[in-house]
Amino acid sequence: MRAEQVDQALHKKFILEDHRLVFWHDTPGEFAEYVAQGLPSELAAVTVLATVAGGDLSTKLLLEREDPSGRYLLYSTGEPAPVEEDWLFDIRAYSAEFHADMASIWLEELGLDGLYLRPHLQARAVFLGSQARRKKLVRFMDRGDDEQAIDLRMMAVLAGAQVPGLFPILRALCHTHLCDGRFELGEPPKAIELFEKMGLAERFWALVERDFGYSSENPSMAGLLRRLFVSELFHQVGDAQIAALAHFELPSSGRMNAVVCLTQWRDSSTMAESYDAAAKAIAGELGIHEQLGALPFESLCQVFTFWEAEKRVVSGSKARVLDEALSIDVAAIEELVTERKAGHWLSGPGRELPERVAVADAHDAIVSAAQLFDLRNAYRNRLSFETPQALLSAYQKDLYRFDQLYRQFCVNAEAARGQGWDLLKTLADKVERVYDQGFLHPLGLEWGRLLDSGFLASWKLRDLPAQHRFYADKVGPRVSKPRRRAIVIISDALRYEAAQQLTETLNGRYRMNATLSAMLGVLPSYTALGMASLLPHERLEFGDRGEVLVDGRAVASTEARSKRLAEATPPGMACQANKLRAMKQDAARAFTQGKRVVYIYHNVIDARGDSASTESETFAAVEQCIAELVELVQFCVNKLNAGSVWVTADHGFLYQQRAPDITDKSALAYKPEHAVKVKKRYVIGRDLGTAPEAHRGSTKVTAGTEDAMEFWVPRGTNRFHFTGGARFVHGGAMPQEVVIPLVTVTQIRGKKKAASRIEKVSVEVLGTKHKITTPRHRFELIQTQAVGERRKPITLRAAVYDEHNEAVTSVDTATFDSSSGSIDERKRSISLTLRSGQFDKSKPYRLVLRDAETDAEVQSIDVTIDRSFDDDF
Repeated sequence: MRAEQVDQALHKKFILEDHRLVFWHDTPGEFAEYVAQGLPSELAAVTVLATVAGGDLSTKLLLEREDPSGRYLLYSTGEPAPVEEDWLFDIRAYSAEFHADMASIWLEELGLDGLYLRPHLQARAVFLGSQARRKKLVRFMDRGDDEQAIDLRMMAVLAGAQVPGLFPILRALCHTHLCDGRFELGEPPKAIELFEKMGLAERFWALVERDFGYSSENPSMAGLLRRLFVSELFHQVGDAQIAALAHFELPSSGRMNAVVCLTQWRDSSTMAESYDAAAKAIAGELGIHEQLGALPFESLCQVFTFWEAEKRVVSGSKARVLDEALSIDVAAIEELVTERKAGHWLSGPGRELPERVAVADAHDAIVSAAQLFDLRNAYRNRLSFETPQALLSAYQKDLYRFDQLYRQFCVNAEAARGQGWDLLKTLADKVERVYDQGFLHPLGLEWGRLLDSGFLASWKLRDLPAQHRFYADKVGPRVSKPRRRAIVIISDALRYEAAQQLTETLNGRYRMNATLSAMLGVLPSYTALGMASLLPHERLEFGDRGEVLVDGRAVASTEARSKRLAEATPPGMACQANKLRAMKQDAARAFTQGKRVVYIYHNVIDARGDSASTESETFAAVEQCIAELVELVQFCVNKLNAGSVWVTADHGFLYQQRAPDITDKSALAYKPEHAVKVKKRYVIGRDLGTAPEAHRGSTKVTAGTEDAMEFWVPRGTNRFHFTGGARFVHGGAMPQEVVIPLVTVTQIRGKKKAASRIEKVSVEVLGTKHKITTPRHRFELIQTQAVGERRKPITLRAAVYDEHNEAVTSVDTATFDSSSGSIDERKRSISLTLRSGQFDKSKPYRLVLRDAETDAEVQSIDVTIDRSFDDDF
């Protein structure tokens, strides 16, 4: 043994551990020369006292009476003295012992008690011979470790585990076996070879057999993993067993630990990738996709072990919605989707992979379809109204959701189509029929009846202000007050249902308060007339070629509109949104300085929808539009210091995924002689006369124009012709086109600002004393607030941990997203599986709830585990 190692060991005894007396008995006397040379300078205060094995009376007197505070190294050689002849026996009891053989040095270095461990450490000389490995091992050691615990900690070092337990070691073994995203079942992890080289393999497989019940003449990681994955699968499917895989099932206690081990592996943000690869390899080898196909849908809903279950579940969920469309249980569908989306494959690492995004979006599409069918069921044979006011009020209150749910279904179904799947094809066909025949068609008939009954001739409602009165009724009164400013964002073709989503999104932003109202749009509902009507004006009229004039001037361009605003009192300006958003704060403020009225024109929906080459992207454009408007409003509030902002539109639109056919065409028998504009959804001219396929009206009534320009609009959702794009249209009189949204956004200031903070809902565990007495334990949790615009859902991961912060149960994930006002409907439960083994009911355990998004601890409660023996479950 090298002298420096003895120096380090003695330094630890005297300096780090602060012992006064250290006994060193060196039977063969092989270190006598070292002792004779004296101790290193840092131990100069220590006196070396060479004595016989049992000491003598003079030594005893020296240590206890003559120099009771001095530091001594008592070195002896030869055979140890019998206890009855040992003068220093009582002194040894309160002093430290030192041993200089290699195993003893390791014992000291590792901070272990018990000289009986020296033979075991000597047997692990290959491992302990590396100083680097010893340094890693030290951080795992506990003073009272026995041979098994020491071996487990050595395996943790070799495997690269962060915690010296069998489950973390297994996970680390598999994670280091990952190569370029692939998991080779046919090859053992490299650390297994190290276990064999260092005499640890036998212990490893013994621990595996103890905890999982897996034994084999030739054990292998591949064999173990097959049985772990299949056992958890069997645990999840319950009674619906799979005969072809039954021989892989572990004994009952092993199944319990398989569940705990695999859920913890899936839950690991750093090792989930290797779980995914291992699951994929095993699924491919065992034909899991085909095996799951034979299981009933109810059993599949609880399977999270394999990715293959996700497609099966989403397909079964779609089939259920189709089968139960006339009496759909929306809450059950929503609950299932919430549970699936909170699971590993759709919420954990890798959730951004295209295939997983497609399945998650497909789930959302299915929920939208279920909600659409439920809405249709509620309004079946009820789309009749006594007055135009009643119909448009119903549209603003509830009927807009038909348009919104249809759009959301189409948007969320796109990812599945992008994968080349026919997964949602039959459901999409059903959604299209329900939206068209169950809503648009009957709505168009009823609205047409009301138009023909006199409403088109008056075009005026008490509770729905006219769009062409916007400046006079809203902007003018605001800026008439000193230092008040009006910022108006006009988004081309922003229809009411999209504005409702925008309002909801804005109310989910700090310091923002948004309210949604509506105006009765001008008719025909097209851009030139809608944009002009929103400007300050004394009169609106038409030029010879049908161009719209504001106080005698054309206002088709942003520059012309800005000029008109500059002439108003107080003066204003107009600009394009993309130009303003590109500016930094100082530049934007300088750009709008002195302008008390600012009109910002935003064009995303109409720009893409009103073109045959891009109209199929209409609904994607709506999502983009909403996102950009949120940013634009925040820009105005934060950079332009706007106290309030209005967001509105020139018109809405109609759009369907299905291309129109001949039944959607109201072909004109002739082109009116005095027509100046003939479009898909309107004709404008003078002295048009009448046509059976069209409603006839006057812009003097419907837009407040000076002259009585006449127009035709087709009945319902029909088109006059299909030239160019025909799925995205506007210009007609359907509510989707003429109910113009007006979103009023104000900045919350002062004391109310704190109440606008966006927070996740709180969750608490019900009950006070929690005792686990069975292999599976259910905890009841309650969501204390309802989800709302400022209270967001939260997904929690739950597990029970021991005093060393190691999970002793499976990990369960649950999402709390209820918007119900009933507290009973906001309860959820989590079910945790306890690993097998002995638990001390006097030791502390904790149920810990963590935010799945941030990993922050949300709640921790004390738990008692009182399990005196394992049993089947």
